[in-house]
Amino acid sequence: MRRGGRQLRKSWRIGALGAALLGLAQLAPLAAAQPSASCGTAPLQGERVALLIGNSAYNDWEWPSLKNAVNDIDYVCAAFAKAGISPRIVRNADMPTLDAALTRFAAEAVGAKSVIIYYAGHGFEYGGRNWLVPMEAPPATRRADVEKRYLSIEQAVKRVVPAGAFTLLFVDACRTAEPVVRIEDVNVAAGDAASAPLGLLDIGQGAVFYSTAKGRPALDFAPVGSPVSPFAAAVVKELGIPGLEISDYFKVVSREVYKRTHGMALGPQQPFHYGSWFDDYYLVAPPEVPARAAPGMTLRPFAAPPPPPGAVTERATRGTAGDPLADISLDRLAIEDEPVLIADVLSRHPASELIALADGGHPLAQQLAGYMFSLGVGLKRDLARARAYLEASAAQGFPAGQQELAYLLLENDPSPADVTRAYDLYVAASNAGFSKAKTHLAYRLAAGTFGPADFARSQALYAEAAEKGHPAAIFALTYFADTRTANLARLRTIASAGNPEGNHWLCEAHFADKTLAGAIEDCGVAARAGFAGSRAILADAFAKGVGVAADAKEAAHWAKLARDLPELRKDQRELIAGIGE
Repeated sequence: MRRGGRQLRKSWRIGALGAALLGLAQLAPLAAAQPSASCGTAPLQGERVALLIGNSAYNDWEWPSLKNAVNDIDYVCAAFAKAGISPRIVRNADMPTLDAALTRFAAEAVGAKSVIIYYAGHGFEYGGRNWLVPMEAPPATRRADVEKRYLSIEQAVKRVVPAGAFTLLFVDACRTAEPVVRIEDVNVAAGDAASAPLGLLDIGQGAVFYSTAKGRPALDFAPVGSPVSPFAAAVVKELGIPGLEISDYFKVVSREVYKRTHGMALGPQQPFHYGSWFDDYYLVAPPEVPARAAPGMTLRPFAAPPPPPGAVTERATRGTAGDPLADISLDRLAIEDEPVLIADVLSRHPASELIALADGGHPLAQQLAGYMFSLGVGLKRDLARARAYLEASAAQGFPAGQQELAYLLLENDPSPADVTRAYDLYVAASNAGFSKAKTHLAYRLAAGTFGPADFARSQALYAEAAEKGHPAAIFALTYFADTRTANLARLRTIASAGNPEGNHWLCEAHFADKTLAGAIEDCGVAARAGFAGSRAILADAFAKGVGVAADAKEAAHWAKLARDLPELRKDQRELIAGIGE
């Protein structure tokens, strides 16, 4: 186990299941990527700086040693440096060493506009503050000595982050319920608070990214024998993808860790993030891809009607010899979460290659480019270029391009003509069998976007999309009595396969049906995975004691995290109004 409670040594080790599940072949790129010993020792330069603290060599008597904590920060150091982030490393530090390191770092980071702190080691929460454990710190202390023996993370942030700078914390430590540090002179029976797992940090503008969720361990390696933790491995892997806004970066790292640890004895591990920031923040900035008019780029007039159903080119559906996107099928496009799909594509093909394909007339590349430009995923947001590429993709009869263009039209102050055209595009993509378009059209028909609500047609479209495996459509069918049971079973299958979207829709479905007690663990899985609705539902459950023991502190915790997400629906914001405020 990783960075948490003081348990018997046998409980730290992961069994052979992990190796069987993930394969030792994954170790090769990690082992081959060990950084030089000099990384993190040079004076800090530039506007983006990082302080990397790793404590491994605990004495195995008072504290379990952590083999990979220092390996992790060495591994992350090289990746940060490559990304243009100036790093400073502190390894196996006692309290005086940490204090001196903070003083030096603060002096050098005075002009920084972005400060990253990455900690791998033991940690705990006490007295409303969070603490990291220096090498010589004892496992038990008195209240008056906590500040002398442990380093307050909140205080460290105040010391080293200049006013107005963006703060980003990576915290790789266990968050299990077992006390990490025993406070000897507290009287829990009399209402005194004992130590607890690491909790929420108040850092102002910025974000915190925990390697695991509250109450859960963080694994030191996955698979067995890995030289770094699954969290560090995912942090570095996804850092190789330029142009991911930090919220999308968190999402793909979390999915990668979940995938690496799903099915393991102490897994799955679910990283957890929260924060508040006004402007887009990128660890690796989106590349500049100049616009150019290529001969193969076909931009149809805006007023041109969509092509007839089924007019999809062979290249769009199956790819041609040498087509780098041939492995992305329409079925995959129709059900996969776009940021995750885009991250996968960009991990294999740079944005410039996608744009070149799009300029050459490739309809899938045009659709991907349109999505990326419209939402600023992998490229700087540019609605004009997004529109141009989606127009070109839709003009070729590519269903994903049609669906994305319809969405763009409706989400940007649509005129009556835009609404009519969006309807035509949705119908064309739906008739071509594209399940995501069916789900979008079904929702709009039920909401009355295109005229009087049409629930019968909406249900029929949801059913067609559900048959293709679209999770949102499957959830929608749980609202209908005659299809509820079968579609709850479908969502359970999705969840059991390791996709937390299935857990999220199960949480939503049972909440709507007032049977939440039977799905409260699904709410927990989805809330930890970052689904806004599940976080709000979980907050309400803790506030009212539905499926869990009433706990005002937990309710406030999840309500705050739900409110931090802009995608939280209005009705769900109203659900948690007053909780923790």
